[in-house]
Amino acid sequence: MKPTVYLIPAAIAAAVAAASPATAANAPKESVLDSLKVVNVSFVKNADMMEVEYEFDLSAMSIGSNERVIFTPVFAGEGDSIVLQPLVLNGRNAQLKYEREKNQRVEGATVIQYKKNQTANWNGAASFPYEEWMEVSRLNVHEDLCGCGDLRAQACIPVGHEFDNRPAPAAVMTFIQPVVEATKARAEEGSAFVDFQVNKTNILPDYRNNRFEIRKITETIDLVKNDPLVSITNIDIHGYASPEGSYANNTRLAEGRALSLKNYVKSLYTLSDKLFTSSATPEDWAGLRRLVEKSTLADRKEILAVIDSDMEPDAKDAALRTRFPQSYQVMLSQMYPALRHSDYTVKYIVRPLTIEETIAVMRTDPKKASLQEMFLVAQTFDPGSPEFEECMDIAVRTYPDDPVANLNAGASALNAGNLDEAEAFLAKAGDSPEALQARGVLAMQRGDFDRAESLLNEALAAGVEDAEFNLTVLARARQLAAQNRGAVPQKPTTDTEEQPGL
Repeated sequence: MKPTVYLIPAAIAAAVAAASPATAANAPKESVLDSLKVVNVSFVKNADMMEVEYEFDLSAMSIGSNERVIFTPVFAGEGDSIVLQPLVLNGRNAQLKYEREKNQRVEGATVIQYKKNQTANWNGAASFPYEEWMEVSRLNVHEDLCGCGDLRAQACIPVGHEFDNRPAPAAVMTFIQPVVEATKARAEEGSAFVDFQVNKTNILPDYRNNRFEIRKITETIDLVKNDPLVSITNIDIHGYASPEGSYANNTRLAEGRALSLKNYVKSLYTLSDKLFTSSATPEDWAGLRRLVEKSTLADRKEILAVIDSDMEPDAKDAALRTRFPQSYQVMLSQMYPALRHSDYTVKYIVRPLTIEETIAVMRTDPKKASLQEMFLVAQTFDPGSPEFEECMDIAVRTYPDDPVANLNAGASALNAGNLDEAEAFLAKAGDSPEALQARGVLAMQRGDFDRAESLLNEALAAGVEDAEFNLTVLARARQLAAQNRGAVPQKPTTDTEEQPGL
C-alpha cells in the first residue's frame, strides 16, 4: 500500500510533535505501514456523540531491538480532524530506553514492547461530540519514523471504510395513470317531503309546505340543466309510503303520488318527456328500521325482530300495532311521517374536460372530473410539490374506494413523509406491483427493512423498474440505521421547493 500524506490543522500537529521525542537513530530504516493491519473499524453516531473503534493487528510487524515506531490514528473529515491515542511500538532495547528516560515518552500513548510472534493486537476506541464536518469522514493512521512528530509530514494510510452519514436519497415513487372513463355518468340525489291529502294522489303545489319541497327538486334540475359541461339523461321520482294501512292501498298511493309529482315537475320544463320516469316502494320498511334502531323505544329490540321477520307487510303492521301499542303510537306520530317521501335522482353525463376546465371543477365540484383527468392536471406539476399533492388529495377524497386513487395518494403521502396517512391509503390500494412497491417504501421508512426488501424484490420481479433503485436506497437506509443510534431517523433528501397551492 502506497503511503499518502494528509494535511491536518497545524495546532493539532504541533501538539503531537511536542510529545514525540523519538529520534531517527532508533527509527526503522523503512516504513512498516504495509505490515500494519487495522481491522474491525467501527464508526457509530450515538445521539450527539461519535464513537470510533478499531483494532491494530501487529502480527505481521517486524522491528529491530533498537527501533521504535509511533502510529497515530487520526479521525479526519472535510476541513477538520481529531488526533486519537497514539500507539508506541518499541523493540527490546528501545523499550528499556523508553522506560528509563522520561524525555522518550509520548504523553497519552499506549506503549507496547514488540516481541516477535508474541505481540498482541491493540484495541483502540474513542468517543467525542459529533460535529457537522464529520458527516463524511474516515480513520487514517500516521506513521512517525523521523521522530519529528509532525503529522503533516508523515506517511499515512486510510483504514477501514469511510463513515458517510449523508441522508439516503429519496425513494422513487411510481404513480399509475388511471384509465380513461369512457362515459362520465353522474347523478344528483335528494329527498322531498311533498304532502298529499289523505288517501289521495293528486298533487296540490300550495298545500302545506309543498312549494318549498318541490323547489328542492327543481333547483337540483336547474343546477344540472344550466351547466354547459353536462347533459341530463334521466330525471326519476321514486315515491315511498309509510307502512300503516293495507299494502295494496299503499302500493296505489306510492305509485300514484310518484307519477303525479313526476308529471307536475315535467310540466315546469320544456325537456323531453323521455327524460322523466317514476317508480315507487309501497312501504318504506328499511327507513322504519333505521329510525327504530336509532330510537330509545322500550321495545326497540322486539320491534326490530318483527321488522326483520319474513311476515307479509300487512301482518307486520298488525303485529306492531297489537303487540306494542304504546310504541306504535310513537312511531305513528314521530316516525311514519318521515317515511312518506319522494326521492329524486337527476342523472347526467359530463363531457370530456380540458386541463383548464378540470382545474376549475376540482375546486368547485370535483366529481365532474374523472380520475384520469385529475391525473393529467397533476402531471403539470412536479411530484412532491404542493400542487401535485393537492391533486392526489382531491382525487382520493372524490373517489375514496378506488385502488388507483388510493395508490397515488399513498405514494404522494410517502413523498411528503406522512407515513400514517400513506398507510391508510395503501391499505385500499389493491395488490398491483406498484402497490407492492409503495408498501415496500413504507416499510423501509418505518425501519422494517426485511419486509421492505421482500416487497421491493416482489415488485421488481413483477416489472416495476423503480424498485431496483429503491433497493439501493434500502441498502443505504440499512447502513445509516446501523451507524446511527439514539437519533431521530433522517428524512430522505429531495429537491422539492415550496410552491403555491393549486
